[in-house]
Amino acid sequence: MGLSVGQARFVRSTLLGVTRRSGQQNLPVEVTVTTCNARWGHDIDDNPFDLDRVIERFDSDIICLQELWEPESLKGARQAYAEALGYHVVELAQAPSYVDPSPEITADPLEADGTWGIALLTRLPIKQVRIVDLGRLFERWDVAHRRAIVADVEIAETTISVAVVHCSFVLPNAVAQLRRLSGALPRDRASIVAGDCNLWGPAASVALSRHRRSVTGRTWPTHRPHSQLDHIFISPEIDLVEGRIGDPTGSDHLPVHATLRINQ
Repeated sequence: MGLSVGQARFVRSTLLGVTRRSGQQNLPVEVTVTTCNARWGHDIDDNPFDLDRVIERFDSDIICLQELWEPESLKGARQAYAEALGYHVVELAQAPSYVDPSPEITADPLEADGTWGIALLTRLPIKQVRIVDLGRLFERWDVAHRRAIVADVEIAETTISVAVVHCSFVLPNAVAQLRRLSGALPRDRASIVAGDCNLWGPAASVALSRHRRSVTGRTWPTHRPHSQLDHIFISPEIDLVEGRIGDPTGSDHLPVHATLRINQ
């Protein structure tokens, strides 16, 4: 049996690999963050690309993935690969899925031979993981069970919250889902929200109170991007050191990279 929809799997790496930019207490520390919609690890012609190699090239302290395909036949393989790179892994399936003849999600588990979901990869120690049910206003068009991973991670004796999200393509759902996530985030510590919000930046910024966009640039579609759907949002305790839209990975979305300074 594969990972059921809505059930999170937390794989704790035996390698620490903690990024610590400053060894002095109470001084700002830096962390690198990447978010990427992987489109099942298939390009727009539905040919697979090497997502494991893409993750390795990112080499970020925190990697947030959406549309992550896990076939029943290779269950756990990507987690093992990420663990070998020094990552702790939290995976959350959001829908049954298949890739033949083309990648799709389905409401019928009998049609599926794998799952489609989101994941958090982090080299920072994880203290706690919560799953936030994002709900939906309209169920007719979106069969995915939209939830967010919210992990409290430790960096240089400071705890920050990192949320991975993939909102609905139905616009009213996406706005409502970000509002619900915003209400679930702690207000007494720094937090990062990263993922495919399926919203342009201004609308997403309004829904995610207390957070601001760290990187602006077009991310979709890769061959001729005209919209930014993929974002890294940061709370007031965090400053942007450097941010950019990344190079093509094989997906129809471009990744977003940010170096962030956490003010303790």
